[in-house]
Amino acid sequence: MSHQLSKKPKEAFDQELKRKMTFKNNLFSRYLLFRYSLALFFFVNLYWTFPLIYKPSVYVILPVSLLILIVLACAEQFKLYSLQEVYLRNTERVFKTQIVVQILLLIINIFPQQLSVAIPFFSNNMAAHVFLDVFQFLGLFICWYNLKRIKQIKNNEDKFYNRFYNHIEKYI
Repeated sequence: MSHQLSKKPKEAFDQELKRKMTFKNNLFSRYLLFRYSLALFFFVNLYWTFPLIYKPSVYVILPVSLLILIVLACAEQFKLYSLQEVYLRNTERVFKTQIVVQILLLIINIFPQQLSVAIPFFSNNMAAHVFLDVFQFLGLFICWYNLKRIKQIKNNEDKFYNRFYNHIEKYI
């Protein structure tokens, strides 16, 4: 008899713990796009930094500063797991700064002989210029989409938040 009485509070505790963990995991899943995008830009900027270290240039400031910002944003992403409020200041800063750098690289791409100085692993021919332009516009789109998602999350207008709070939460 006493075994059954002690089992009920434990089940209630387990249910409450499960509910809290589900809630945390679902809130944290809202930031999945940011984590993948930050990883993408981290490795792109890291691979851009390596040749600039061996062939010194003033342009090394760009990827190194972006790497520092990305590391800060990644730390912010880890902190979000234990927080309920939305705090994406560093993440937003990374994507805005990345947009500025992408536009700067598009401008640098216009000037002859600057491409091979700014990005040493690209030769100075038309194919390299077109290739870089395509990837810069792709990067701009990724940054723009992430900034749009940040705005939606800050205003609790994202689909994930609506789906969770309107449908799933009542069953947990």
